Amino acid sequence: MYIPHSRPYFGQVHIDAVQHVITSGVLAQGEATHALELNLQRQLSGQEVLAVDSGTSALMLAIRALSKGKQHPRVGIPAYACASLLFAVKNSGGIPVLMDCNANLTLDAKQAHHTAKDLDILVLVHPFGMIEPLVAEHFDCPVIEDIAQSAGAIWQEKAVGTFADVCIGSFYATKPWGGAYGGFISSKDESLIQSISKMTNPDQADLQQDYVGHHQLSNIHAALAQVRLDHADAEQQQRQTWVTRYHEILANYSSVTPITGIQGNHFRYIIHSEQTAKDVIQTLQQLGINAMRPVQQPLHHASSDANCPQADEAWQYCVSLPLLHDMNEQEFSLLQQGLATCFKP
Repeated sequence: MYIPHSRPYFGQVHIDAVQHVITSGVLAQGEATHALELNLQRQLSGQEVLAVDSGTSALMLAIRALSKGKQHPRVGIPAYACASLLFAVKNSGGIPVLMDCNANLTLDAKQAHHTAKDLDILVLVHPFGMIEPLVAEHFDCPVIEDIAQSAGAIWQEKAVGTFADVCIGSFYATKPWGGAYGGFISSKDESLIQSISKMTNPDQADLQQDYVGHHQLSNIHAALAQVRLDHADAEQQQRQTWVTRYHEILANYSSVTPITGIQGNHFRYIIHSEQTAKDVIQTLQQLGINAMRPVQQPLHHASSDANCPQADEAWQYCVSLPLLHDMNEQEFSLLQQGLATCFKP
């Protein structure tokens, strides 16, 4: 038996959605993409939405739009996060400013507020299905809210993605709203979304613009994301059931602590172990359990100036266990055996 770290479900309903697009003869951006944008508007309290080709592009375009007139904006990003954030900042011409996390893997609030005083843009990420509480606080610079991993979560009676100046997300296959590829940008500021839209289609662009790229989302990718979005709530509820089962098992082991934080959509199940992540992952993978590091490499490792000790600690000792919405009892039994092999009561 092999248990993957992620296992998005694609069935007949997805095949039918793609077939409908193919038979329509319009494979590039069109009706399906527009329908997805309208669906996202409903999810995000009526904010304007623009679907694009990837979450990385979404962040890069948002930074370009918010930093207009600044050649090299200073952009604050978490050090313990996906490498896509770092490359999006670089591709926008920005200067990445790395910020450390706390024990719950969200940002160190004191450091974030101190750092933000010298930033042009702050990117706040809801990590691993948890809530980044700083989105509810005030910052003098524009804030981008990244909901790629916590899409669909509700906090303080608001949908994540509706707290900050701009929201970005991903439709990558393993994400909560994933189809295959794609991303989106959302904002209450309609004019900002319109200005970003002008950067997504070179064939219709003003030749005097500083930047334009092919960043439209195709109908095929939109159709896949639409179906996944329709089933996202049910998948979230199923994951929550397995989270409860994980909690019950791990309560028996004193050497491992679940990273709970403020729960959002239960996208990942992350533990902090007294053993190194390398050793735990190696043991579990030998048993057919594809556990992984939550972050493959802390982003501050790309800079000789940044010092983020808590991100280094998390990289050394945190492990992401498979949390599959369609996991079965046989798979969960193997996970139990794997945890018993790694950890002692």
